[in-house]
Amino acid sequence: MTKPVLSIIVISYNTSKISVDCLKSIIRDKGLSFGNDHPDNSSTPSELIVIDNASSDDSLAQIKKFRRQNTISSQNFTIVANSQNLGFSQANNQGIKLAKGNYLLFLNSDTIILHSAISQALTWLSSHPKAAACTAQLLNIDKTIQPSGGFFPNLLNVFTWSAGLDDLPLTNRLIPPLHPHSPSFYTKDRFYLFDHRQDWVTGAFLLTRTTLVNQIGGFDKDYFMYAEEVELMYRLHRSFPQLETWYLVGPQVIHLGGASSSTRLNPVVNEYLGILHFFRKHKSRLQLTLATTLIRINARLRSIIYLLIGRKDLSAIYSQACQKI
Repeated sequence: MTKPVLSIIVISYNTSKISVDCLKSIIRDKGLSFGNDHPDNSSTPSELIVIDNASSDDSLAQIKKFRRQNTISSQNFTIVANSQNLGFSQANNQGIKLAKGNYLLFLNSDTIILHSAISQALTWLSSHPKAAACTAQLLNIDKTIQPSGGFFPNLLNVFTWSAGLDDLPLTNRLIPPLHPHSPSFYTKDRFYLFDHRQDWVTGAFLLTRTTLVNQIGGFDKDYFMYAEEVELMYRLHRSFPQLETWYLVGPQVIHLGGASSSTRLNPVVNEYLGILHFFRKHKSRLQLTLATTLIRINARLRSIIYLLIGRKDLSAIYSQACQKI
């Protein structure tokens, strides 16, 4: 077996058809080889590592069926079946331990790779030694641009986010936001329309170097799901301040979003808790206290606004989130 250059890690959880569609799109990338095609060795030797987090549907069976149908050997396609749902961080850490490639791609199961996006991103990263990581342009199902990553949390951008001030024109130019807006937002931000550096990129498509991830110890196991990539990339930046993280518009990926969340409450609560864990781990106790207060204000404010506009369902979600913080 040729040693893989790239290891692609996909976490599966109750997304049977979506996961298989994702895998199909991966192997359509003509710049990659999984040991079952491209005899001229013109493509990059790659491996797939799928971690199933104790799915209760037929995800595991369908993934195994996919491997058989595409005649990909177990050497190039590793499947791990967990007996319990370990969450996104710990499952990815399992994949990191198994990975043999020089590069790691963390890829959500609810993504569809377009136009050989993986090999495009890999070519870019391998030719830019000052870059630690990069991501593709994420698209919604209708091909509109989806926000992907942003700037590390601090009291200023948590304040503007919590108070809704980041929705106002010019605010995000003065204070780099935690979550920049897409071009479809009324402020018509151009943030995601060109290649640029940013602090962190989403774990839906996160390409990085294996040696760097191993040196910082992988993902923080205390994160279950949401905001874990922010913390990972903060440690990456702190350990290797000379290296950069890039957002690329050439490679494109459709990201369905939220496919593995059992309720609409989970993403809201877990993002809040993820940001607070970031402050708990990397900031002072005073900053943690202030950030907690700001995030409670954010949840309460959103609950009130949604109630006023007649969205009682969303109002209830943010009201419950406020109680859990």
